[in-house]
Amino acid sequence: MSSPLREQLLKTAKLFIEAFNEFTPESVVRYRSPGCKHKIVPDTLKSAPQSNDEYAALIAAMGTVMPEFKLRFVDGGEPVVDEVNRKVVLHLKSRSETAVGLYENEYVWILTLSEDGRLIDDIVEFADSLYTSEQLPKLRKAIEEAAKR
Repeated sequence: MSSPLREQLLKTAKLFIEAFNEFTPESVVRYRSPGCKHKIVPDTLKSAPQSNDEYAALIAAMGTVMPEFKLRFVDGGEPVVDEVNRKVVLHLKSRSETAVGLYENEYVWILTLSEDGRLIDDIVEFADSLYTSEQLPKLRKAIEEAAKR
């Protein structure tokens, strides 16, 4: 039998992914606490932790070249829940048609949730570093070009 906290942690994680898939600046931060930080790792990607405002601005910029972005659980993958530390680990894949072609990536996201399990206090996003380092420059260039129009 699942505990109420475990069920809440899973519910919030699933709501977070659903909201993220709306892919608007508002939706991607909907289930984050005001002080939530989002860090993309490994360090070779040179990504500083981002506040909600910074991350929402990133999504706004990305939306100019990536109007739709969908995350899904890897086939057969189930979230891993650590009730004691209020963490949920998600193995995810993404897909998006972009201004520079198809974007598909793979991730492991570690969410640390609030005491009541209703908001996300911290996100560590492990991205496929090779794919990300190849695709981000193309996307950044497309964003710059879109901003000039």
